[in-house]
Amino acid sequence: MKVSKLSYVIAVLLAAIAGIAVYFYQTTADQRAIAGQEATTVLIAKSDIAAGVKLADAQAQGLIKQESYPTAALPAGTIAVVNSTNQELVLNHAVTKGHILLGAELGTHADATSQIVVPDGMIALSVNVDDPSRVANFLVPGSRVVLYYSSGDNTKVSVLLPEVDVLAVGATSTANAGATPQAASSLITLAVDNNEAKKILLAQRNGSLYFGLLNKTTVIDPGLVLDIKQLPGSSSGK
Repeated sequence: MKVSKLSYVIAVLLAAIAGIAVYFYQTTADQRAIAGQEATTVLIAKSDIAAGVKLADAQAQGLIKQESYPTAALPAGTIAVVNSTNQELVLNHAVTKGHILLGAELGTHADATSQIVVPDGMIALSVNVDDPSRVANFLVPGSRVVLYYSSGDNTKVSVLLPEVDVLAVGATSTANAGATPQAASSLITLAVDNNEAKKILLAQRNGSLYFGLLNKTTVIDPGLVLDIKQLPGSSSGK
């Protein structure tokens, strides 16, 4: 049975129209997908920012910037701009580079518990020592140290505390160690109990403190006391 020329032509035209429709649908699919995703402008950290930094200062120092993200992919409570309603607020905890800032992370003051974590039953106590006394710049949050005491007349050295945890060096603590330290600090914050705290306070007022960095295998004799008379060639020993 022969197909009429008219029917053939109509079939060809319909096929062509269908092909054009499919091509148009495929080429515009990406544009339609993008158009269906609403974008939202948010503030993100350009670098690590310490707890307690005012939002206005973070902007002035170039620590934050605006970027657009698909709205559906963002957490609730993002911040779009720095304005009169939030410029005086501060970050209540440290944030790292690339972090999307949230309104819940701002407050009138920094949350102390987010800046340093004190173990249960312990006290955070800071001491101020020079470079040699704190093992140069090698102490970091999380280090375990031995604390030595040198008497005020420099005639005796003893082990004040055989093993102590370092909670913070300067403003960098185990709670925000991901933040970039601004500079080397002589302030070392330790986790101690009440009796250890009293020993440190008394030692600071009557002599000098020195830190020694421990590793997992180091064993310290807490009863070790060295008198200057025990040093070879000491005139005090004559």
